[in-house]
Amino acid sequence: MLACDDPRVFLETLPGFLSSGVGSGSAGKEHSPFGRTLREALLGPGCEIWADFSAPAAWRGDFWSSWYLAADARGSQYDVLRKAIADNDGLDGHLVCLALRGAGFHGQENRNWAVREGNLHLSLGLECDFPAAETGVALTMLPAVAVTDVLAEWGVPAAGDGRRGIKWVNDILVAGAKLGGVLTAVRSQDGRLRTAVLGIGLNVLAIPEVPPTPFTPAVTCLADHLPRADLSVAGVAAAVLRAVARRFEQLETEGRGPLLEDYRRESLILGRRVTVQAGGPEDSFSRSGRVLEIRPDLALELSDDPTPVTGGRLILEPDHLP
Repeated sequence: MLACDDPRVFLETLPGFLSSGVGSGSAGKEHSPFGRTLREALLGPGCEIWADFSAPAAWRGDFWSSWYLAADARGSQYDVLRKAIADNDGLDGHLVCLALRGAGFHGQENRNWAVREGNLHLSLGLECDFPAAETGVALTMLPAVAVTDVLAEWGVPAAGDGRRGIKWVNDILVAGAKLGGVLTAVRSQDGRLRTAVLGIGLNVLAIPEVPPTPFTPAVTCLADHLPRADLSVAGVAAAVLRAVARRFEQLETEGRGPLLEDYRRESLILGRRVTVQAGGPEDSFSRSGRVLEIRPDLALELSDDPTPVTGGRLILEPDHLP
């Protein structure tokens, strides 16, 4: 078990603890079938992972019930967590999976996620009981809105050249460059959402090498916008975990309305001209127009197209286009 009052110190010292084996395999849930599934899928039999340490208050340890941290994950925590939940028929509590480094991470549509040490690679499992029809899309919005909460808390501006915001559906941008992205998968039973898995990747201290595309013309990291000596992966992780817990509790008590309102407020596409590309190589298509509205189901209403856009990859066109 590991207790630490300062989360920045915790992650800065974690790699040394992992390599020395101190505390490895010491906690109960790591030896449960669920814990063994996570351990072996992330690191392989006999490798070291931390579980069920005593979390500091800054991490909202009262909300998060189980913790799994790896110095070097050999596969996608998001996929491993989804499979473990399916294999064990659910989840008991709220779970954190955090990797300092790793391979096989991905974003939407299994697109590769470039990993660099010094950035946040976080997957969260949430036990829940929501009406599926009303709440599913809210859980898609939740991690993106939580991240913009953190950016606001850390002083990234909402307007001007350094503007933060959400690029539909799940990219986080600062000053026109991609800072991170989020994923959501839900599991339902009898019309109720029983579990949600959230994936959150944020470039904190390092800019990964990502070839520019029309969808992602540039990438950035938080350190380029917040040159502060106390910026750390641990500090951002603690803030993200607090924000997710706060937004989840808000969803439980107030419904999806506040999340939708704040998702729209943080949107970078409302009023902008966009092109959305969708489909596969043989049946791909694109639709363009100025975004008039983001519907409650996150479908887009475009000025030049009467049919709502429900999926695809979005390109932000230059502001001067009519």
